[in-house]
Amino acid sequence: MPRRSGRTEIWRMLSWMKPRIGSWTAIPLAVAAAFVRLVAAESGAGSPPDGAALAAELRHQKPAQSLTNAGVLRVRDPKGRRKELPVTVTTLVGDRGWQVVYQVREGVDGTLETLTVRQTGDSRPQYEVSRRDPASPVATAPRQIEAGASAVALAGTDFWLCDLGLEFLHWPTQRVAKQEMSNGRLCWALDSINPGTNGYASVRSWIDAEYHAVLRAEAYDDRRRKVKEFSTGSFKQLTTSDGHEMWFLRDIRIRDEIRDTRTDLVYRLPGE
Repeated sequence: MPRRSGRTEIWRMLSWMKPRIGSWTAIPLAVAAAFVRLVAAESGAGSPPDGAALAAELRHQKPAQSLTNAGVLRVRDPKGRRKELPVTVTTLVGDRGWQVVYQVREGVDGTLETLTVRQTGDSRPQYEVSRRDPASPVATAPRQIEAGASAVALAGTDFWLCDLGLEFLHWPTQRVAKQEMSNGRLCWALDSINPGTNGYASVRSWIDAEYHAVLRAEAYDDRRRKVKEFSTGSFKQLTTSDGHEMWFLRDIRIRDEIRDTRTDLVYRLPGE
């Protein structure tokens, strides 16, 4: 595909996707989640890219540097009741891969849940979860959760571990269905098909044709019902201490269409 000169770095917290029967209590946190860097692919619109190659490119987009951001998870339940959970997202970059650590506190003095998502791009993500009750001097022993059993909610929100790990990009069947507008941008619609029975049956994600960033995604069950929807909010361009221009995601949203619940992840960006 033709390439454009120049390069824009887009960081996003992802995260998202996965119940095959029922609801999508998931990503990306963004859902995985999480801050995942989406590097501008600098490819223009044209002939459809190969779906497997596009998914591989997305899952190999390693963050450029380690980073810590604070924010809040705003949760709305089926009865319209709302609560806010403080969250800290730490991205740690190594030579062979990276990991994203989510620390969610359920109330000011409540239980602290910690999720670590380890990524290499080549193999499916690895998950580790621990909880610490304020009345206990030590946290529970970390639990390792296999990728095939990761349709589990983070701290009772609509984000699942598999969403934060972007597991749908690791499924073997990846097809570019069409090119269309989404969120005001020209996108490739990528269909990812789950070969197993855990989580969603399929996910359609809209990939920005210029920057190769996931702008929106919908998860479906095996009856083709839409069970979960993920969307990005606004971005803010900031200049780092070394003079580089970077784009930071302000917020992302996951909506469970079956349970009629919603979770927004809102970041507190540097300088705010």
